[in-house]
Amino acid sequence: MKILLVLALMVLPNVALAGWTQTAETNGCVFFKAEADAEGVQAVRAVCDWDVAPKDLQRLLAKHADHDLYFSSVSHCDVLGSANGVDRAWQRHEAAGITAREVVVDMWSEPIPGGLRFNWKKSANQTGLTGDGVEVVKDTGKWEVTEGKNGGSHVVYELAYGPGGMVPSFVVRWFQGAGTQALVGELLAYARRGR
Repeated sequence: MKILLVLALMVLPNVALAGWTQTAETNGCVFFKAEADAEGVQAVRAVCDWDVAPKDLQRLLAKHADHDLYFSSVSHCDVLGSANGVDRAWQRHEAAGITAREVVVDMWSEPIPGGLRFNWKKSANQTGLTGDGVEVVKDTGKWEVTEGKNGGSHVVYELAYGPGGMVPSFVVRWFQGAGTQALVGELLAYARRGR
């Protein structure tokens, strides 16, 4: 019986991450990359256990207009309007070596067992784009923040991002690797400073 339980526990993480390939481990997180979808976009994922209280992370993520304070790749973020618990937010994304990107995303949160999920996706209504940057083709993702060990947080981050326009493949690979690790680490660092 004990052997079956050990085998079941060994298999569970692999079942939960079916379709994901581990790419790195840092800052209390394990990072993954998925196979390309029909649009050619490879999603990224991070699963983290942090020593920050869930309420601290949830408070930051709920402030949609402040995401440009936490994430260096989001140079500007403005909420354009709100309806039925959904904020429409314009974001400008910048990274060295490529033209700036812009997108209007719908952002909302929902309760999940033990915490909250913060979702976003490219809005069907792109009114609000400035024309100053390349329009993002796809921007869909989530942060899940739930109770972790010893008052800390268990965090899951996912992003499927199609930058649009021409982007060198080495820049895409960087973002899916070190860029994603940096972005996730920025939220942790900001939350720790706010304690």
